Amino acid sequence: MMKKVPRSFYEEAAQSFKDQTSETLTSHSLNLAQAIRKLRLKKKISGADLCRKAGNLDPRTLTAVEKGRIRNPSIQTLQAIAAGLGTAVSDLFRTAEMELPTHFFVGTQKGAYTVEFHRQGIKLVSFTPSTKDLFCGKLIFESRRKIEGNLLGHFFPIFISVSVGRFEVTVENRKAVLKEGENLFFNGAFHHSLENLSQRDGVLLLLTAPSFF
Repeated sequence: MMKKVPRSFYEEAAQSFKDQTSETLTSHSLNLAQAIRKLRLKKKISGADLCRKAGNLDPRTLTAVEKGRIRNPSIQTLQAIAAGLGTAVSDLFRTAEMELPTHFFVGTQKGAYTVEFHRQGIKLVSFTPSTKDLFCGKLIFESRRKIEGNLLGHFFPIFISVSVGRFEVTVENRKAVLKEGENLFFNGAFHHSLENLSQRDGVLLLLTAPSFF
């Protein structure tokens, strides 16, 4: 008899992603130094010209800001730099925010993060960076493997689509067998199971909002 995946699979997956990405996420803090330098180079303004246009800003201050030695510039310094760049202080922060993967991320089929559950015969691949608002990724099942439990403890939507193989999906007392190209939308609060019926690896596209992380 096939061993079922525990009901805590999703909590285990979330914890595994958290452990794997905690150091990476910590490094994804707002980088004003990089944003200021990027804007200055984009506008083709030298450091000396920026300081002059900024009302004789001390070049040593600008250098310290761009190199990150001054990690939290004063509002007066930021206003001077923004004036020298011919922009607003808010644009400095917007440029810095766009460098964060949670705001702009170009991915590949390998995904942003991967967690393997060898005992269950399942691999979870996230296409998106770790964020609480959305999960988009894929579940790769070995032959005849199964997930059973609750994905979300709240009434939020789940969308799955079969990319490879054939899956049986049961939500409470309703059952559907999906083949490649078919999809299903259901409420994540209900007990459900996902089983790969194929004799080969099966792949499900999984989308949840918010993320089960």
